[in-house]
Amino acid sequence: MRISRLRLWLCGCALTLAVAACGGDNDAPARPPASTPPGAETLTYTAPFAMLSPVLVGLQRDYEALSAAHDSLARIWEGLARGEQVRCGEYSLVPDPAGISDEGGTDYANLAALLRRAAIDLTRSRQLWQAECATARQTPPPGVISEGLLAVRGAGDALREAGPLLAAVQ
Repeated sequence: MRISRLRLWLCGCALTLAVAACGGDNDAPARPPASTPPGAETLTYTAPFAMLSPVLVGLQRDYEALSAAHDSLARIWEGLARGEQVRCGEYSLVPDPAGISDEGGTDYANLAALLRRAAIDLTRSRQLWQAECATARQTPPPGVISEGLLAVRGAGDALREAGPLLAAVQ
């Protein structure tokens, strides 16, 4: 009989401990520990990219879009120059040269000018390719291929010059 009373007493203690561990006083919410004294100014975290100028962020996006368009158009014109058959289809998006701006600041004027030059050359290259796709001939004439290559290579030169300028200001 002694064992059953002991078991009953142990079960009661275990139940009491379980209820006590669940909390109990719901009237007073727990306050988080203060990490700064009351009334002190808190400093907000600013991510490194958040400190970049909006103009620079826009020029970075233009650079990336122009680089992607350059890669696509260079494959087309260089393939044609090698005598390969190139299919018409999707045209690369080229940012509008008029939309590439340093917004009147002098900090990014050279970078913006290079990106505008690349956009103008890529726009010309894209227009030539669209015109060729609209014709019924199998292969563009050598003069058109040369013009397309010159435009895409001019854009590549401008983008290669813009890359270090962009890296230097970040």
